[in-house]
Amino acid sequence: MNATIVSSEVSYRCPDGFEMKSYLARPQSEGTIPGIVLIAEATGVHREMKRIAGDIASAGYAVLVPDLFSRGNRFLCIIQLVRDLKAERGRGVDDLLAARTWLLAQPFVDSERIATLGFCLGGGYALVLAKTGLFKAAGDFYGDPPKTLEGACPVVASYGDRDALTMPHVPALRAELARLAIPHDVKVYPNVGHGFMNVQPNAIMGLLLRYTPGRGGYDRSAADDAMERLLSFLSAHV
Repeated sequence: MNATIVSSEVSYRCPDGFEMKSYLARPQSEGTIPGIVLIAEATGVHREMKRIAGDIASAGYAVLVPDLFSRGNRFLCIIQLVRDLKAERGRGVDDLLAARTWLLAQPFVDSERIATLGFCLGGGYALVLAKTGLFKAAGDFYGDPPKTLEGACPVVASYGDRDALTMPHVPALRAELARLAIPHDVKVYPNVGHGFMNVQPNAIMGLLLRYTPGRGGYDRSAADDAMERLLSFLSAHV
């Protein structure tokens, strides 16, 4: 889809009244389009997350990226988000469902066609949201899956085989999706690790990612293929 991409800083109200800062990218077009709640990796809503949002928007989606760290201290926010992810409930989940509610209210969004996707920590949240019955599809990039995916929407997931952080969960993820007959596309990319979809926001984070168990870093070939699969899957299910 060839369209001018419009991006802006927006905010939405969370259940506790907090105004969540967010980034919105969408094509400048007539009529309504599907919406996507994109959940950033643990390094936050940086330039690369915005680039990916723009790439997806260019395919005809309104992509909202909540800044989950805008609530305050980043370290404390991460602790809270990890806790809520493991519990599959709490403020982290509520904040993301509020993002969906905001998209539903926008005149340019087709309220019947909302998906979610996430990276790393965000990938885990995307799989939790998949179980709510509120999304048409979920995209997971190297996130930790929940123990069960009962009731989940169709799932497209991508992992790197050098990623010791998340690869151990992939067999169980595949088995669970097959057991429940949930439409899915799970692919493991050879010779890449955690975070292969994007360049890290700074050199220090890049080095940490490379020399920790994630053994990762940006890989353009894997990233391009994963994006193609993602967009194809969304086109089929959203």
